[in-house]
Amino acid sequence: MLSPSSTSTIGPKFRNLNENYEQDEVDSSTGLNSLFALFCHVDDPIHFEDAVKEEKWVAAMEEEIEAIERNDTWDLVSLPNGKRVIGVKWVYNIKSNIEGKIEKHKARLVIKGYK
Repeated sequence: MLSPSSTSTIGPKFRNLNENYEQDEVDSSTGLNSLFALFCHVDDPIHFEDAVKEEKWVAAMEEEIEAIERNDTWDLVSLPNGKRVIGVKWVYNIKSNIEGKIEKHKARLVIKGYK
């Protein structure tokens, strides 16, 4: 059985991954085998096609391209024979302050390093 990290009559509030994987039966207090959480801002677009529809994301992408050009981060070159192109993708993120108010819409152009 799981060892709760906090003493509560409701049951354990936090478990580490080992405890989740060692669990043999469904936790009777929650009815769940394992619980994983991913926190992301619901307004962050996933695809370029979605982001390009909103001016705030277009401005963020333009700012990123300007920074790449200003810093000479990349050089466009001819593709050598026998080599494949490495793709890029946009990653979008909303930056919030401590009160949760939006401070900035940020877009990053990243290389698909898995190729």
